[in-house]
Amino acid sequence: MNKEKAQEILKAYGKPTFQIGNTKASFARQTDECLAEIESKTDGELIEHWKSLVWINEIYGQVSLNEMQRISLLELEIGERKIESKTLKSWYEIELAKFDEQDFN
Repeated sequence: MNKEKAQEILKAYGKPTFQIGNTKASFARQTDECLAEIESKTDGELIEHWKSLVWINEIYGQVSLNEMQRISLLELEIGERKIESKTLKSWYEIELAKFDEQDFN
């Protein structure tokens, strides 16, 4: 993974925190440990993880900032590994064509 671009993605989403009594809490964000975990995935695992997050975004119309950041990092790794993006786009278009919102009403 391109570490410089990955750090830009980590910084772009910030690390918002708030104080609860004596405890400092932060909203979930990706970390350097998450980068290592993404890098350790096989191509198949990487693609399946990306598909699941992208599809959740499509069905529910929203994902958390944490998930958006994760998708960005997954896409960075997919690009670095030169995984064919046409195949992923094709998968998305096929799945979208099968999707019927009426099934969820």
